Amino acid sequence: MSKHKKHRSEDLQKFDPKNIKILYGIPHCHTNISTGKCSALEALEYAKKNRLDFLIITDHNRYFSSNSHKEHNSKWDELKRTLDRFNKKNEDFVGIVGFEASSNPWGHLNIVNSSSCFSGVIRNFNNLMLWMIANGNSYISINHPGSIVEQIPFSPFLNKFINTIEVGNGSYPNKYHRYSKRYFSMLDKGWMLGAVNAQDNHQLNFGDTENLTGVLVNKLDKTSIISSLRNRRCFSSESRTLKFYFTINSSFMGEELITEKNNKLHFYIHAEDRVNIIEEVQIITSGGRILKTLKEISLHNLKYSISFPASERERWYVIKLIQKNNREAISSPIFIKIKNS
Repeated sequence: MSKHKKHRSEDLQKFDPKNIKILYGIPHCHTNISTGKCSALEALEYAKKNRLDFLIITDHNRYFSSNSHKEHNSKWDELKRTLDRFNKKNEDFVGIVGFEASSNPWGHLNIVNSSSCFSGVIRNFNNLMLWMIANGNSYISINHPGSIVEQIPFSPFLNKFINTIEVGNGSYPNKYHRYSKRYFSMLDKGWMLGAVNAQDNHQLNFGDTENLTGVLVNKLDKTSIISSLRNRRCFSSESRTLKFYFTINSSFMGEELITEKNNKLHFYIHAEDRVNIIEEVQIITSGGRILKTLKEISLHNLKYSISFPASERERWYVIKLIQKNNREAISSPIFIKIKNS
């Protein structure tokens, strides 16, 4: 195991909040390696044509065990080579490898940016964490979460590997599901998770609908995207033209703010969308409670500041936007830790 890069927060890239680029992409999709209808190359070309910035291909792991016809190499190795070749030819787009695994009884998980792949069912998170440690700068995302995900045994160490959760999945607005209540419940249980939105494509339709994950980076490359997803610098959107983030004091979306009870928390919310009007803003906290609502604002650009006293009852904050035609966007949280509580 010594030859592998250690899986530590220190490996993550530093982020400059004064130099933000917002990328849009799909963190969960399938090709004909497993249950999809097109090749990995066709998926990458179609996503790029649709002006996406990144695509994470996450075929079902049980299909990677068989060899492909091409050069008798495994499908996993073939997928990685396809992505590497495409990335070298396209400096303005990033394809990333991943796979979807079943866990019993907790549902489906994506493992992203690992060096290898396994074909079995996850039954023990201790074994999974050992595997993750040996696979360097990778992370786990919770897919289309059912109620059973709330039974994943929480531990801060496991949370170092499980970093994001889908709050939207499918093809908006038709075959599409929202999971914000499950997201809030997981946050209440202590999980520090970022919000992502996945089209979970099985057809040649990558980026045809507007539900996407926004990722905030300093530059367009794989290292920056993975670092931002692991650090929860991301949001779920149903508008591909939305730019969105928030801060509390000096803490950026996705971070933890350590403060004292009753200290002022200064919120700054930034949202702009040249196409879809922002109609409502909600500041949501522990228990899914709406702390503040701005209604009927009808703006393309929003820069909003407000302050609240820090409270032991409020351990996280999420911003929700409601846009034209009932589109929703949900931020990753900022987490609050009250000293000596």
